[in-house]
Amino acid sequence: MHFNFYTVDPETPAYEEPKFIVFYSMLLQLFTLFCFKCNASGPSATMRQHGTMVTVIRSCSQCLEQYVWKSQPPPLCGKFPIGNMLLSFAILMSGASISTVLLVFCHMGLQVYSARSFFRHQKPYLFPVILHHWETFHANIVSRIKQLKDVAWTGDGRFDSVGHSAKYGVYTMFCTTIVKIVHFELVQVCNRLFY
Repeated sequence: MHFNFYTVDPETPAYEEPKFIVFYSMLLQLFTLFCFKCNASGPSATMRQHGTMVTVIRSCSQCLEQYVWKSQPPPLCGKFPIGNMLLSFAILMSGASISTVLLVFCHMGLQVYSARSFFRHQKPYLFPVILHHWETFHANIVSRIKQLKDVAWTGDGRFDSVGHSAKYGVYTMFCTTIVKIVHFELVQVCNRLFY
């Protein structure tokens, strides 16, 4: 059996930290060992799920202290746990089907949010971040190309197959000098393109 040992810098962003699967019984065993304040044994613990995050509420009958622990760092963007947002981003970037991913999680018993939550994360959070990244990437490429001499370009449009009638197509501009797609445009197909 191979073991990896991790040490993570406290300044490491949450999205770069390693993540682990933890079982309910193991969390219960950990939080019911003893009270962190008075060291009394056998405090009670309850768990509350919020998508991929679990909140453990441990109560001690001796000192009446209640301790709350969350399995993920505080949310960075609004009310959604970081694990929920990272999972939605990973599914979107990998091109995986949300229904397939949720089915895998269901078969394994992993706690997760619903497909509706996945789509709710996209418009206000994920799409703006992806668009901002693309615009920054695009601006850097254009500025780099402007400094070059003898730049070679190729372009191609992709529409529907012959005999079909797609309403839209994609036209892509590729710079062979730096081997990067510099621009793409979604264009509406009209009859004038074929004359």
